[in-house]
Amino acid sequence: MRHRDYVPPVAPAWQIESRSDEQGGFTSAGVRPGLLRVIVTAPGFERFETIVPLAGSERVDLDLYLVRASDNPYRTVVRSDANAREEVTRRSISAEEVTNLPGTQGDALKAIQNFPGVARAPFGIGLLVIRGADPTDSAVYLGEHEIPQLFHFGGLTSVFNADIITTIDYLPGNFDARYGDAIGGVIDVKTRAGRRDGVHGYVDADLFDAGALVEGPVGKGSYIVAARRSYIDAILPAVLPADAGLSLTVAPRYWDYQGIFEYPISRGKLTLRAFGSDDRTRIVAAGPNEVTTDTRNRYETTLVFHRVDLAYENHRDGWDILIAPSYRYDLAKAGAGDIFRFSIGAHNFYGRAEVGRRLGPRARLSIGTQVSSGVYQLEAESIAIPQDGTGGQSSRFRIDERSPYATPGLFASLYLDPTPWLTLIPSARLSFYAVQFRRATVDPRLRLVARVADHTSIRGGVGIYSQTPDIPEWNRRFGNPRLSPEHAVHTSLALRHEFPRQWSAEIAGFYKYSWDLAAPSTAVTRRIDGTLGPENFSSTGLGRIVGAEIFVRKELTRNLFGWLSYTVSRSQRRPDPQQDWFVFDLDQTHILTLIAVYRLPRRWQVGGRFRLVSGNPHTPTMAAAYDAGGGDYIAIDTPANSARLPAFHQLDLRVDKRFVWRKVELNVYADVQNVYNRQSVEFLQDAYDYSTSQPIASLPILPSLGLRLSW
Repeated sequence: MRHRDYVPPVAPAWQIESRSDEQGGFTSAGVRPGLLRVIVTAPGFERFETIVPLAGSERVDLDLYLVRASDNPYRTVVRSDANAREEVTRRSISAEEVTNLPGTQGDALKAIQNFPGVARAPFGIGLLVIRGADPTDSAVYLGEHEIPQLFHFGGLTSVFNADIITTIDYLPGNFDARYGDAIGGVIDVKTRAGRRDGVHGYVDADLFDAGALVEGPVGKGSYIVAARRSYIDAILPAVLPADAGLSLTVAPRYWDYQGIFEYPISRGKLTLRAFGSDDRTRIVAAGPNEVTTDTRNRYETTLVFHRVDLAYENHRDGWDILIAPSYRYDLAKAGAGDIFRFSIGAHNFYGRAEVGRRLGPRARLSIGTQVSSGVYQLEAESIAIPQDGTGGQSSRFRIDERSPYATPGLFASLYLDPTPWLTLIPSARLSFYAVQFRRATVDPRLRLVARVADHTSIRGGVGIYSQTPDIPEWNRRFGNPRLSPEHAVHTSLALRHEFPRQWSAEIAGFYKYSWDLAAPSTAVTRRIDGTLGPENFSSTGLGRIVGAEIFVRKELTRNLFGWLSYTVSRSQRRPDPQQDWFVFDLDQTHILTLIAVYRLPRRWQVGGRFRLVSGNPHTPTMAAAYDAGGGDYIAIDTPANSARLPAFHQLDLRVDKRFVWRKVELNVYADVQNVYNRQSVEFLQDAYDYSTSQPIASLPILPSLGLRLSW
C-alpha cells in the first residue's frame, strides 16, 4: 500500500499496490493465498512492515498504525494575516523543538532562559531578566492576557503544561503597541486546540512531579484537560538529615491544572480556557531545645492564581476580529512565625478587543483596546519594635486595606509596504491610569524591516514604553501614591541572514533608557491624609542598558537541532540625578549558551547544553564598626555593586529513548543538570562582625529520571 501521492516504480507481477484515501483506508483485491508481506510507506512516517496469513478467499481486515518519523518534513504552520506581525527581534520556538531539550525536563517554557538577552537567575529560580531589565518590568502573555508568574517554586517547571503550547514568541524589545504596561520585554505564549482524531493522552512522572493529559473531540470542537502535582514535599523530608533542624511539614509543593474547549462558529472559533497554579512552602525549624517546635519557628510562602478566559475570533469579508474577556484571582502570602505576616490578594478583570483589515495591497490597519482593572486587598502585621533609648515598644503594626485599580488603553498599528523590499510599522498606545495616578501616557513606536537581499533582512525600531510601578511602591501606606508611571525608550537594530539547510544567523544591538523609575526615598513629605511622614518612594530613578547579541540557530529538520547565543551588555541604575550610576543587581556582562540535540537511529536522542555566564555584582564590605549601644557591628561598604562573583558555568545532558507499539508510546529519559558538579557562587554571606564571608553555592548535580506513557 502506498500513500495516494506516491508515484510507484514498475512493480513485479506478484506485487499488488494500493493507495490510501484521505482517511488512510485502502482495499486490495485479487490477493493470492499464503503468507503476505504488507509494506506501508507514507511521507513523514516510518516504513511499516508486517506478515499477514491469508487462507483461501477469506476477508482480512487490518488496522495498521504508523509511527511519525523524527525527521518529518511535513509540518503545517497556520498563521493568519492578523498574527503575522513584523518585530525587530522575534525569536519563536515550537513545543516540538524543545520537548527533549537538555536542562528543561521537557518544559518548553524553560527554553526561554536560553535565548539571547536572558540573564541567568540565581539558583535557577525562574526570574526573567530580559536585556538587563528588572524581572517586574517584563510581561508574560498566555493567550490574550498576562499571567502573574511563569514558573513554579524554585523554577523547577512552568505553571502551564508545555504540551498544550504551539509556539512561544520571545520579544526582548521594540514590541508592538498591542502589548502594554511593560518597559522590559514580552513573552507571548500561544495555546493549541485538542485533537479531533480520537481520544488521546498521556501520564508522565519524573523526580519532581507527575501529571496527566487527556484530549479529544466534542462534536465539531475539541477539548484538553491536564493536571500536574509535585511530590517534593514527600521526598525532601526523607532525604534531609535528622540533625538538620528543619521539618518540612507541608512543603514545598506545587500543582497546576489546565482545561481548554474550542468550537468552530461560522468562519471563526470560540475558545474557553480555565487554568491555575498553587505553590505553598512551609518550613518549621526546631525550637531552642531542639525538640519542640511552634508557630514562632514557622516560615511559609504561598503563590496562587486561577484564570478563566473566553476568546472569540472571526475572519469574515476581509475583517479579523478578536474579543476576549478574562477573570483572574491572585494570592501571594508570606510569613515568618510571629515576626511578620504579609498577604496581597486581587480580583482582576481583563478585556481585549481587536479589529484588523487590509486597506489595500500595501497597507493593513489593526486597532484595539485593552482594559486591566480590579480590586486588590493588602494585609500585613508585624511584631512590636523596641524604641531606642526609651525601653518601651512601638505598637504592633497592622494594615488591612482594599483599593481598586483600572488601566484602560487604546492602540493602533499600521503596516505599510511602500516597496516590495521595505515594511514600515508605525504604532501608538494610549494608556490611562484611571485610579492609581489619574494620568495618561502616549507611547509612539516605529519599526521597519528592509529585505536587502535574498534571505537577508535588516530590522530596526524605536519607541516609548510605559508601565505601572509595583503595588507596594504606590500603596498609600507602604509607598507613595503620588508616583508617576515609569517610562523607557527602546532602540534596536538587527541583521538576519538565512542559510541553506535551515541554518540562520542574527546579530542585534540595543540601547534602552528608563526614567521616572520608583526609587527608595528617605525624604519627609506631607502625605495624602495631611500628616507628615516618609516619602518612601519617589519617581526619580534612572536606568540605562546597552548591549549586543549573536544568535546562530539550526532549525529542527532531520537529525540536528540547536543554537548558539551570546550576549554582551551592561545594565546600570541611578536612584536620582545627584547620585552615581551603579550596575544593576542582576547585570551579567557575558552570557554564552550552546545547545545541541541529535536524533539517532532506533528512536534514541541525545542532547547537551553548556552555559558560561559572568558572575552577578555584589557590594564588598570594606570594614565594620562596633556599636556599643546596640551591641552589634555596622558594615562600612564599598560603592554599590563594585565587585563581581566568580563566573558561572554548567553542563547539562539528556538522553531519550522511545518505544512504540500499536497504540501506545513510551518515552524514557535521563536529564542530568550540572554534570561535573560545579559549585558556582550565588551569594556571599558575611560573618556577624563582617570579618569574613562564606560563599553560598548553586545547586549541585541534579539528575532526573522520567517516564511518559502516551496513547
